[in-house]
Amino acid sequence: MLHIDIEVRHPFSLLAILGGTIGLFVWLQSAIDARESLAVGGYEASVVEAEQEVYRQRTVQAVLEQREEILRYQLRLLDQERNDRSENWSTDQMQEWNRARMSLISLLEDRFASEEIMRSALNEIWDAEARALALSGDGSVPLRLTWPLAKVEGISAGFHDRDYLHRFGIPHEAIDIPVEQGSPVLAVTDGVVEIIYEGESGYNYVILKHSGGATLYGHVSGFQVEEGQYVHRGDTIALSGGRPGTPGAGPISTGPHLHFEVIRGGIHVDPTLFLPAY
Repeated sequence: MLHIDIEVRHPFSLLAILGGTIGLFVWLQSAIDARESLAVGGYEASVVEAEQEVYRQRTVQAVLEQREEILRYQLRLLDQERNDRSENWSTDQMQEWNRARMSLISLLEDRFASEEIMRSALNEIWDAEARALALSGDGSVPLRLTWPLAKVEGISAGFHDRDYLHRFGIPHEAIDIPVEQGSPVLAVTDGVVEIIYEGESGYNYVILKHSGGATLYGHVSGFQVEEGQYVHRGDTIALSGGRPGTPGAGPISTGPHLHFEVIRGGIHVDPTLFLPAY
């Protein structure tokens, strides 16, 4: 019988080579899997971004198509405010009202300027929402709020209000609380002032971070706090605005009011779910 002996002179070297070959194969396969995973993730992210861009372009178009109607509606709000409240106004308040009205008339007559400011306002609104979502925290943490105004007599536009969507062409991720221009805006619970923003379009807002989420106070006419400041429930953080044509209101407003948002766990939620009855 033929007998063949094979001598392995360096067995440990051979094992090392085999081990290295297997390790290299495993590493290459892992790299391929990771690359494929990133490719899929990148594709999905691109799809989401593309869908979001299409949605925003359609929203901009819907708002611009209602440009004249929106401006005329805000002029009617100004006239109604004068009829209801001007008896108690000072000379300065009346002058402010006149400036607001002239500002709206100017935008009504200048299509290009009004379209540009509306585009800018929409971008600032979307940017505010993204900032608030990034600060929205853990939605499972309990959140109990008080009203952001000392006196509340109602809500002029509700959360996801259909009339608001029909009138302005954008969804309403907040509640609008009517209040006299320049009223103190209060922190609804303890938290940190994360963002103070004064927009080019005139839309101003404050965002507070709380343990159970974030709150946004929009259309304010003045700031009473600084970024990074810790505030307690009931502290004055801003002055209300919202009067069409005035600083802080922006080109899309429902009259003198506070725009109030609550964001938890990455989504906007109805603020009235966390507020006591008024």
